[in-house]
Amino acid sequence: MNFFRFKKTCPAFFLAVIVLFLSFSPARAISGPVLRIDVAIRHHRLETNVRMVPKGQPLLFRVTNFGNSMEEFESYDMAFEVVVRPGQTVEIPVSGLGPGTYEYFGDFHPRTARGTITVK
Repeated sequence: MNFFRFKKTCPAFFLAVIVLFLSFSPARAISGPVLRIDVAIRHHRLETNVRMVPKGQPLLFRVTNFGNSMEEFESYDMAFEVVVRPGQTVEIPVSGLGPGTYEYFGDFHPRTARGTITVK
C-alpha cells in the first residue's frame, strides 16, 4: 500500500464520517409533524401551552427562561436534562411517547418548577 496515497484520501474519509454523523443528529431524528410544546420559566415556575398529546406524536419542547437565574430543565420520564440560562431558549426533541403521564421539572427549584403532559 502506498502511504502517500492513503494520506491524501484520509481527509476525504474523515469528512464523510463527519457528514454521516451530523445527519443522525437528535434534531433530525424526528420525522413527520411535530407538536411544539412551549415552556416558559418565570419566577421559578414552569408555564406551558400543552397538557395533553396523542400517543406516538413527536414532540419538541421549546423552553425559554424569562427569569434572572439559570434553571436545569429535566425529565426522568422522557430522559432529558438541559441547563437554560437567563434569556436563553432551547429546543429539546422527544420521540413519540406511549400512553401515560410524563413529568418534567426545573432541577434547581423542584418544588415550584414542575409540569406534566398526559399522553392518550
